[in-house]
Amino acid sequence: MGRGGSLNWLGRITEPLRPRLVPSFLIVGAQKAGTSALFKMLAQHPKLVAPKVKELDFFTDPVRVAQGNGAYARCFPAKPLRGEGFSTFEASPAYMFEPVIAERIHAWFPYMHIVAVLRDPVPRAFSAWNMFRQFQHHAKYSRLHDPRSFQQAVEEELSGAPVPFAHRYIGHGNYAAQLRPFIRLFGREHVHIINYKDLKRDPAAQLQRLCLAVGLPPFQGVLPTEVKANKRPYSQSMPAEVATRLRAHFAPQLAELEAVLGERMGLREE
Repeated sequence: MGRGGSLNWLGRITEPLRPRLVPSFLIVGAQKAGTSALFKMLAQHPKLVAPKVKELDFFTDPVRVAQGNGAYARCFPAKPLRGEGFSTFEASPAYMFEPVIAERIHAWFPYMHIVAVLRDPVPRAFSAWNMFRQFQHHAKYSRLHDPRSFQQAVEEELSGAPVPFAHRYIGHGNYAAQLRPFIRLFGREHVHIINYKDLKRDPAAQLQRLCLAVGLPPFQGVLPTEVKANKRPYSQSMPAEVATRLRAHFAPQLAELEAVLGERMGLREE
C-alpha cells in the first residue's frame, strides 16, 4: 500500500476521533441565486473541506438547534490528518427566510462571516416557481409541488391570500428585510454581498474577493471561468405583464436594500 493509500486508510479509521472543522462562513442565500454553483467552486479551495451535504438547514429546525453545538459539529468533516489552517462552510439558502434564524446563528457564532448572493428578484421569483412547478413527481419533494401558473401565483401572493411558505416567490425576494437582522447582529462588515450578475460574469474575481473578505488565502492555480448552476428547463417564458407588475412591486424594496447595505447593487437583469 502506497503512502497515499495508508493516509486514506488511517483517515477513515480515525475520522470519528478527530476534532471537527468549524465553519468560517455561512452562505445564507438567496434561493435560486447561484448558491449551489458557489458551493461547488468554494469546495475546490485548498483550505476548505466542504460538508457532504450542501444545505444543512440546521438553524431552520429548533429541534436540531436544541440538540446543541455537538449536533451541529457532527454535520462537518473532521480535521485532515496533515496540514494546518483548514476550515469548512455551508450553504443553506433558507437561512435568510426568518429573522429568528439569524438570532440562532449569532447565539453560537457571534463573529461568523455571513455571505449572501443576491439576484434580481423578478427572474429569481420565476426561477423558484419553475423549480416548484417541476416537483410534481419528484421522489423527495413532490409535497412541495406548485400546480399554479406563475401569473396565478403572483396574483394570489400580491392579494394577500394565504400562500404556503415555500411558494412565497415574492416575499422571498425582499432582501432588505431578510438581511437587516444579519447586519444588526453581525455588523455590516461581517455581511458579504455577491451580486449574481457579477458571479456569472467573472466568478474567479468574486471567489478571490470573497476569500479576502472571510480571511481565507486566495485561490491558487486555475480558477473557474463560468458558473455551472442547477439549471432547470423552462416550459414557458414569464408573461410580460407579470414582469412589469413585479418590477413595480420590487422597485421600493430594491431602493430600501441599497439603503440598508449602503451601496448601489444594480441587480436588474436585462
